[in-house]
Amino acid sequence: MAMHLSEKEKEVAILVAQGMKDIEIAQSLFISRRRVGEIIFSIKVKWEIISRVQIGILACHLGWVCPPVDALYDEVRQHKQELTYA
Repeated sequence: MAMHLSEKEKEVAILVAQGMKDIEIAQSLFISRRRVGEIIFSIKVKWEIISRVQIGILACHLGWVCPPVDALYDEVRQHKQELTYA
């Protein structure tokens, strides 16, 4: 899998990983929504993936962005509660 992205592709990958929509990314980077779609397509081709979720996973794996610790703690706590009541 080719991991090398341009700086703009990396910026977009990070914003996708943070859960931003195309229009939000476009406004944030001062580019068109269509250009965002093209960049996301390019990322998917280079990384040989098919979804935005995979972009987020790989961006986290590469250390570019990761979920907030509080969110992870809440998720673990919720999972423990579900196991307790099961």
